[in-house]
Order: sequence, then structure tokens, then C-alpha cells
Amino acid sequence: MRRSRPRSIPIAGLLLLALGVLFAHWYRQSVVLAQPREGVPLSVYSRQAYYSVPLMQLNGQSYVGLVELLEPLGTVDARIDGKKLKLNFVAPGSRELEVQFQDGKDKGKLKGDNIKLPANFSIQNGRGFIPLSAVSEVLARTLSQQIRLNPAALRLFIGDVGEHFTLDLRNGTPSKLFISFGVPVNPTIAADSNHIRFTFRKDAVLPTVDQASYNDPLITSAQFTEHDGIAELDITGTGALLANIADGGRTFVVTGGPTIPPQVAQQMPPPDLHIPSQPTEGLRRPYTGPRFLVIIDPAHGGPDVGAAITPDIAEKDLVLTLARRLQRELSNQHVFSSLLRNSDIAISLDQRAISANAARPALYVALHAANTGHGVHVFTSMVDASSLATRDFLPWETAQAAYLDTSSIAAGSIAAELETRKLQNSLRPASLRPTNNIAAPAIAVEIAPPGDNVPDIASAAYLDQVAQSIAAGIVAVRNKIPEVRP
Repeated sequence: MRRSRPRSIPIAGLLLLALGVLFAHWYRQSVVLAQPREGVPLSVYSRQAYYSVPLMQLNGQSYVGLVELLEPLGTVDARIDGKKLKLNFVAPGSRELEVQFQDGKDKGKLKGDNIKLPANFSIQNGRGFIPLSAVSEVLARTLSQQIRLNPAALRLFIGDVGEHFTLDLRNGTPSKLFISFGVPVNPTIAADSNHIRFTFRKDAVLPTVDQASYNDPLITSAQFTEHDGIAELDITGTGALLANIADGGRTFVVTGGPTIPPQVAQQMPPPDLHIPSQPTEGLRRPYTGPRFLVIIDPAHGGPDVGAAITPDIAEKDLVLTLARRLQRELSNQHVFSSLLRNSDIAISLDQRAISANAARPALYVALHAANTGHGVHVFTSMVDASSLATRDFLPWETAQAAYLDTSSIAAGSIAAELETRKLQNSLRPASLRPTNNIAAPAIAVEIAPPGDNVPDIASAAYLDQVAQSIAAGIVAVRNKIPEVRP
């Protein structure tokens, strides 16, 4: 039998083979690098809830737990039967449907119909996982709703959720950029020397445009990005920028800092403000030593009604009621306090800061209210403290920078007392006025309804609980806040 000689492979063929191997290796690496960063969850926005779902990396792809994805949207009954996941799901107002997948297979059953996944289904530690790239089809067929998935940004929108915003730059001295939403939103706000950033994690914010440039002496650009399960709006300027919140969280106004110098505070006496002096033995002379004074600042007033909590409840009236209750609770704890506004009068933000600074309080507490969300939100200021070492005086726009540590202590103590009373609460920094301009420890407290019934926000029991929590939180850290001289 004649043995055939092995044919030699031309050099060109070897080169093509090598290039093919390199391409395959590059492609696999590219697929892996294109995957979301490990440890970053998928953010899910729906009418029922906002939630996040952890991702698992498997065979170079991102996978998501099917039960974890569906559970916040309805009732899930899931069980592992050998290598199969059998799942029954009922969405509110819908009929029960069955879902079935098998480990290591890319085919399954959904509503009795076949469904093919782009990669195999996987069972890990008793939990079933589908590829991230299959989420849109699986949810669309399960929920019969529109599904929009941004896999690179890890943001998933279920149904008709998604809030666009508009940008309106109004020239003036200084210029103002109005960022308007159709519904209240609650971003985290961070500012540095020449730009301010709004970070949206729980709000289903979508852009009208990704980027805008302005021929303006103060505000130069706005850029919207999505990544790592969040959305961010960056406003860039030629100098320091501040954000004011208006219309119950529907509008944010970005502008430059005020030009009022700190010396003005020495020239304007505080309106409607009585500073109690601590009595001494025998009352023979007024007390002039250190004292612990809390200034309580109910927001809005006069024609500025603030948010319309309900058709019958205005924010300005509700926070004044809360302020009076807080003053009473502090008095019961032997803590002196004074209301910056004790009647229905209008006081500007600058005048509030000037009045508070002139009173030289140990602590400043601003009070706000909103008809969205639940529970109590405690805020500390977010200002840049890096320039303090080079300044001989406190800049007006960042006067709070020197007191941030003590402000955070007071805020944390109040949040702990709210938790003790089982009141839903959150603690976060925000760029706020007039808190930024207060030359003393300062916080802001915003109350929202305790539950789904908005009018309950004005109930005596709820307001008393909030006032007691704030007062108890202040008393708990009183020895950590320095007393001051009048």
C-alpha cells in the first residue's frame, strides 16, 4: 500500500492561521472587556418600584437572577426540579403564567410558548440565571410591556417610565440655568471649583440632548451620561456654581454664588429674631458667657408658599408648625432655641443667612417639607473646603466649609433618633442655600409623608415624632458641639 506524504502548509496559510488565532483571542478579550464592571448591579426602573439586581459573570457574559428580576414586579413561586427551574409569576391585575428553563440549555418555555436565549440558562447555588442580553425579550413576553435596556450603562426601564428634562439658560447677573423635570427628582448634588454634578440613581432620568454648549460668561456646558447603573448631569462653568431646589424638586436652578461679602452680616440686624439669654443666679446682670443656642429656620413664608403639599396644606405653614413643636421639645430638654421666622413673613435666602450668622448659634436647623417620597430626609451642606487654608476669612459662598464635621455629627445623631422611632429616613449631603452660607454647624431637615396617605404629613402624631427625634438628636451630641458667646 502506497503511503501518501503529508502535504506541507504554505507559509501564507500559516500566517492566516496565526492571524485567525490572534483575532479569536482578541475577540474573546474584547467581549470580556465590553462587559459591565464586576460588582456593579443592574438598576431597574418601573412603576412599581426602583430596585437593583446583582450581576454574575459566567463564560465571559453577564447573567442576572430571574427570580431577583421578577420578584419586585409581582408574586413569584420558583422551585428547582433536577436541572430545571419551574417558576410561576403573577403580576398585579394579571393572570398567572409559567416559566421553565433548563440548566445548560438555551431553550425554554414561557406562557406555553418556546423561547430561545442568546446563551445557555444556568443554575448556580439553587438560583436560576439568564443572560443579561436576554432580559428585554424575557420581560417583554412576561409582562407584556415595553422594555428598554441599556446594557452598557446597566439601566433597565420597564413600561412607560423615563423622565426627560429640559435645560433653559437665562442670561443675567449672574446667569441661571433652569433644569426642569415633569415630576420631582432626588439627585445627589456635588460641586467643585467650576462645575456641579447631579447624580441620579433612583430616578429614571433620560436626556433630551446628551450635550449642550453655551456662549455664556458663567455657564459653559451641560453633559448627560449614563454608566454603572446611574445617570449624571454635569454642568461646567467659569467659576463656582451652586444649585437651588425649587417647585418641590421639579426644578433645579444652577447659578453662581452670591456676591454679598461677609462684612454685610455685621451691618444688618436679624429680623423677627429674639435671642434668649441664659439667666444667672439672682438675675443681677445679664449673662454674657458661652451659651448653646439653636436657630430654627422654617423655610418660605409670605407670598413664597413653597410646595403645595395638598390643596389645603402649604409647605410654609406646615414647617412653621413643625418649628414651633421643635422649639417646645428643645425647651423641654432645657435647650435654648429661637425661630428665625415666627409668622407668615417673607425672608430672602441671603437675609436668613445674615440673620443666623449675626445670632452666632451653636446649631442652625432649616426645615422643609415635600409631598413626594416617604419619611424624613436630613441634609448636610456640600461645599469645597480645600481653599480654607489660604483664606483669612470665610468666603460667603462656602462659609459652611469650616463646620462640616460638626454638622455631620448633628445630622447623624438626628438620623439615629429617627431610626429609633422607626421613622423612615435618609442622610445625604447636598448643595443647599442658605446652609452653604451659615458660619456655624448647620443642617436641613425635610419631612415627607410617613406613608402613602399624603395628608398624614400634617398629623399631630407624626409632627411630634419628628420634632422629638430632632430634639433628642441635638441633645445627644450637645457636648460635641461647642457653645458660643452671644
